[in-house]
Amino acid sequence: MKQINVAVVGVSGVEKEKGQLGVGKSCLCNRFVRPKTDDYAIDHISVLSQSDFSGRVVNNDHFLWWGDARKTSDEGVEYNFSVVEQTEFVDDATFQPFKVGKMGEPYTKRCSAIRLSSQEKLKYICKNQLGLEHEFEEIVLPEGRFVVDGFVCVFDVSIVPNRTVEKQVEFVTHIINNVLKNKKPVVLVTTKNDDASDSYIREAEKICARKEYKGQIVMVETSAHESINIDQAFIVLAQMVDKAKQRSKIVSYAEAAKQRTDLLNASSEYVTRLIRTQITDHRSIWTSSSKKLANHKEWNDFLELFGQEAGQRIFRRHIKKLREDYQAKKLQSYMDSFACVLQEILPDMNSINMEL
Repeated sequence: MKQINVAVVGVSGVEKEKGQLGVGKSCLCNRFVRPKTDDYAIDHISVLSQSDFSGRVVNNDHFLWWGDARKTSDEGVEYNFSVVEQTEFVDDATFQPFKVGKMGEPYTKRCSAIRLSSQEKLKYICKNQLGLEHEFEEIVLPEGRFVVDGFVCVFDVSIVPNRTVEKQVEFVTHIINNVLKNKKPVVLVTTKNDDASDSYIREAEKICARKEYKGQIVMVETSAHESINIDQAFIVLAQMVDKAKQRSKIVSYAEAAKQRTDLLNASSEYVTRLIRTQITDHRSIWTSSSKKLANHKEWNDFLELFGQEAGQRIFRRHIKKLREDYQAKKLQSYMDSFACVLQEILPDMNSINMEL
């Protein structure tokens, strides 16, 4: 298995720099490292207290270590990715970036660093982890060191207030120039393609087409919220690092979105059929039923794609239908019995005529 260390970079800083929203670096990392729906969060850290900044997760650094993720390319090559996100944390007291180390150095230069060090730094899991580190799994950055093999440079293709596309192009171009000086491969990853502006996509394409880059920059279109093309972005970078002769075909966002929709629809259909065959008693409860369903791959795949809450919803709908069917059958049985009783206790017309 090949080890690939990746730094995820992109517009960072105070609102004046990044606009009202971030460009999606954290969501991209989250979906890649922990892809299950129940492990995905849209709210991540950027504005911190001094105590949280000094805690072992952030560790007085302007980068997060997201830990490792194992992935396999279409060609069958296995990779172990270790991911850091280069960012800029803001003090909640001053609303200015925390001052540490080479803070005289602009982010566009600092984020292109190849050698990072942070002793006893913990893997970042989620926002709620800060200040409660002992309540979460504690995994330490190996040897307190990280050597970057390649870069994922994020370009947000959605329209965000207080951030012009021209400003983002300038920022990203500075990053790419500094990364290429270090002779490391870089993939330009467009984020938020589920809410994309066509003109922003064209600007990203223009960056890749610049003559000075000599075709070194490839672009992958993604959506972390919709979980589209996330793995491909990192695998394409790994193949560039590995100088692989065979490289995965880069799938367009439209094509990847269709494949994702087909996958979701197929999973829903499988699980609907599975529940019908496995859960037949209207008195079934979630606790025991979920354990029974967990023995089936289709059910576990569904939970990864849709989450536990969706699993409970589809179960509740099924139980409601079973109860309605049971009640309807019971009512029909009562009606049939009632008809028989009426026939027994009420005289028919022939007997009435004979009496007359």
